[in-house]
Amino acid sequence: MKKLSVICMTILAVAFMASCRGPQGPAGHDGHDGNDANVSSSTVTVKSSDWEWNNANGQWVVTIDYPAINNNVYNYGAVLVYMDVSGAWSQVPLTYYYQDLDNQGNTINCEASIEVATLSDGAVRLFWTESDFYDEMRPETHDFKIVAIEAAVYGIRSDVDYSDYEAVKTAFQLAD
Repeated sequence: MKKLSVICMTILAVAFMASCRGPQGPAGHDGHDGNDANVSSSTVTVKSSDWEWNNANGQWVVTIDYPAINNNVYNYGAVLVYMDVSGAWSQVPLTYYYQDLDNQGNTINCEASIEVATLSDGAVRLFWTESDFYDEMRPETHDFKIVAIEAAVYGIRSDVDYSDYEAVKTAFQLAD
């Protein structure tokens, strides 16, 4: 019986303390979600002269240092890369269609595959492969957008269409 009265007194005391309120302060300002500190984004211009020919693989290669790619991002988060194609961001990997001039000055239709590898030491490597696996001319200058997302944020944002840069930009309030 003594145990029951102690339990009842404890429940009453907890209920009483929970119902007590001190004076309420003024309402705060509406917050702004802002860009989470765990998401970083940058636009990188890769010049034609930055690409290096890898004869063994028959493709052009460039490595872009990006210190925001840490262990957490590399192992558990996400690294997204987008290429500016005619003013719109397209997610890499992608097949890029463009026109070039042959040796006689004729316009020819070209196709390249652009792929990305995330490196554990804070960089991404882009691979540019022409459809014929050989091209004497370097790729032209292109802009790439790199977005690094920490695991804590990436894991809870399954509602974002990561293939669409505009959706990513809106979700994480990224500045261009």
